[in-house]
Amino acid sequence: MKTFLLTPLLYASLITASGNERENEPTALKQAFKDDFYIGASIRGHLLEDETSPILDLTTKQFNSTTLENLLKWQPFNPEPGVYNTAGVDAYVNFCQKNNIYNVGHVLFWHQQTPRWVYNDEAGRQLDRTKLLKRMRERVRYLAKRYGNKIHVWDVVNEAITDDGRIRDSQWTKIIGEDFIEKAFWIAAEELPADVELLYNDYSMTSEAKRAAVVKMASELKRKGVRIDGVGMQGHWSVDSPSIAVIEASIIEFAQAGLDVHITELDIDVLPRKPGMYGADISRRLEQDETMDPYRDGLPQAIQDKLANRYSNLFRLFLKHKDKIKRVTFWGTTDEYSWLNNWPIKGRTSHPLLFDRDGKPKIAFDAVVNLKRNTSEQDASLNGAKRRE
Repeated sequence: MKTFLLTPLLYASLITASGNERENEPTALKQAFKDDFYIGASIRGHLLEDETSPILDLTTKQFNSTTLENLLKWQPFNPEPGVYNTAGVDAYVNFCQKNNIYNVGHVLFWHQQTPRWVYNDEAGRQLDRTKLLKRMRERVRYLAKRYGNKIHVWDVVNEAITDDGRIRDSQWTKIIGEDFIEKAFWIAAEELPADVELLYNDYSMTSEAKRAAVVKMASELKRKGVRIDGVGMQGHWSVDSPSIAVIEASIIEFAQAGLDVHITELDIDVLPRKPGMYGADISRRLEQDETMDPYRDGLPQAIQDKLANRYSNLFRLFLKHKDKIKRVTFWGTTDEYSWLNNWPIKGRTSHPLLFDRDGKPKIAFDAVVNLKRNTSEQDASLNGAKRRE
């Protein structure tokens, strides 16, 4: 698939079009893509505490899907045996119901942010396989009883396969074994309502070895009668890589395996990184380095243009494969709330999303929305020509 560069003339037209709209209200992302796929953003729990928050207003106007960023992970939700922090999740579920938002539970099982007590008995001894599986089921059963199908889709397992296609070495696999993923999906399917979707979610899903491993895993689950509905392709990408062709190949291959494709955690990093520091392995970090934080005062126009081109080409690809893609979710609402401000270097000023730190749409937003408008106009013109024939 070709990539396209936005010319100065086209940029001028984008700015003029969006500027005219902003005299009233810019076209919402959810409206632009309403016939194609859900368009979402992750949201942090504390933002739900103030119903007048500008971020909540932005979320309801622009998105028809959300993912709760942290509060459903095992550590914050259930930090000690019998202790459940439900208030933030309850507020999130109520917010989604009130605003008719398709929402994602993130995440049931992950090797990060799982409290130590989960793996040990009261005396601190490591659990055996049977007892850990029981704890996994208790977690899902509690969530199913409390939220049922008020949460529409769950990331059942997160980041359990390495870039070279191996099952990640973790406490889950050490205690349960390499069928940990299979057992997790069995439990989720048995405990959650039948209409709740079940996903496997991971970064670097464009890696050939990881992609092949995920396809093999999902195909084997289906062969055994274990329900897995789709995959979450985390879009923690840069302005330069991976290529559109590689992303497209992954979308096609997952769809051919009978899986819905969800583009999850989408953000485009414009900041420099050291070799090998891509993906989203939060255990890896770099030391402070001023040369790695060059845009503290804002993005220069050339980088704004590059970001807009990258998002435009990505959404052109997503529209091409809208029959395979159910959802596109940004990892954050505005640049202020991007996790990339603190990874892989803490305290950097990152600019990876469509809305800046003040919640204002960037030229990248204009490129995405106008791409959809232009595509719709071309489709209408083509359909009209066919009817006249």
